[in-house]
Amino acid sequence: MTDWFKKEVSYDSIIMTFTICIKTSTLTKTSHYTGYQQKLFYEIKRLKDIEGYGYKRISYILYEKGYRSIRTDSILRYNYIYSIYKKGKIREKRISREFIPIIKDIMIYVN
Repeated sequence: MTDWFKKEVSYDSIIMTFTICIKTSTLTKTSHYTGYQQKLFYEIKRLKDIEGYGYKRISYILYEKGYRSIRTDSILRYNYIYSIYKKGKIREKRISREFIPIIKDIMIYVN
């Protein structure tokens, strides 16, 4: 049996350097919606996903509740409801992305 693996080694200092790459979608402003737009989207999402209503029925429900178009203050038609729902879902998916941190360029210096 050799004695090379039994040898004790002592160091004065050990320096380790590395690079961490972090990606995130939350560094910029994540809420470009006004309060009314956010409330409108959540109501449409609730009616579509939980209640299971179609866009035309959602349009009638929102009209009865007093919701109006953001820009023109007109009645929310079913094609506008579809657009709000579709774009809101894309936006939620983009904001809630998760990225894996990457550690690279690991160097250890021994003195």
